[in-house]
Amino acid sequence: MMNKSKMEFCDFTFNPVTGCRTGCEYCYAAKQAKRFSGDVRINKGSGQLQKDESGLYILDAPFKNQSGKVIPCPVGFEPTLHRYRLAMPAQKKKPANIFVCSLADLFGSWVPDSWIEGVLKACDAAPWHNYLFMTKYPQRYELMSSTLQLPRSRNFWYGTSVTRNADLDQLVYLPRNQHNQFISIEPLLEAIDIGDIDFMDWIIIGAETSNRRGKVKPKREWIEAIVQTARAADIPLFMKHSKELEEVWGEELIQELPTGLIRPEDKPIPHCRECNYHKATERHYDSVKGTMMMNHICEHGKAPQRVPGRYARTSPPWCPLRS
Repeated sequence: MMNKSKMEFCDFTFNPVTGCRTGCEYCYAAKQAKRFSGDVRINKGSGQLQKDESGLYILDAPFKNQSGKVIPCPVGFEPTLHRYRLAMPAQKKKPANIFVCSLADLFGSWVPDSWIEGVLKACDAAPWHNYLFMTKYPQRYELMSSTLQLPRSRNFWYGTSVTRNADLDQLVYLPRNQHNQFISIEPLLEAIDIGDIDFMDWIIIGAETSNRRGKVKPKREWIEAIVQTARAADIPLFMKHSKELEEVWGEELIQELPTGLIRPEDKPIPHCRECNYHKATERHYDSVKGTMMMNHICEHGKAPQRVPGRYARTSPPWCPLRS
């Protein structure tokens, strides 16, 4: 299944495509791929791997090494389509925020149109989730939008990665009434004047967390400038949790989500004992716990339902008052 995400605004990461050719020196994904690649030289000789007409790798089933262990990235950080993963969003029935291709740049120039179309189609097949995309090549967003290939679903969020002022030249305008768009300034490598970005729906800020030589520690005034711009444009801003950013910011991190990404579990859940439909009746005395055991009944509707005891304070998932 998809991997649970450590990012505060995402529940899962979904990687039907892995690998990237940009070569960023601070890239965490490249290190992750190397960590879970096994012996790449041996893997490349396996019949489990296919190649398309461009020489890119394709997997139709999880790759297993000689001992039967599943290797997530058998060719390291080289672009790979994991076709067997495309069905995963539809298999997850609970609505979630999903970061698509955290170990790749899905919209890189080397990625075939057919791969992108397959991923977007897989996401569109499970419309109860929110999908977040990230790229350093937003021009492909613009091109696909102009040819009506970029989904206009309100649960699709198109992000652009920005680290320096020079990256701002790559930003594209996607009509706000058609697409959700955001920028992720991570890692923040210099003072950035993001200027007039009223067409953005969200801003993310993050510090470099690698251990590389030459690692950049952001300055508070760099962050303050971005915060001021976001406030002036009334754009939600989210600071990603890291000790590097916390040390520089020196106060509680700003962690705002746009309305479309607020998950149901982030909203208050009603409590049974505060509800007029909740009734509790004595069942028996538990001598071990030294307390009277209770039956909890929900009388909302025509047929009363028993509420399991552990939900005596928090209402059960089927509660009609939960949003």
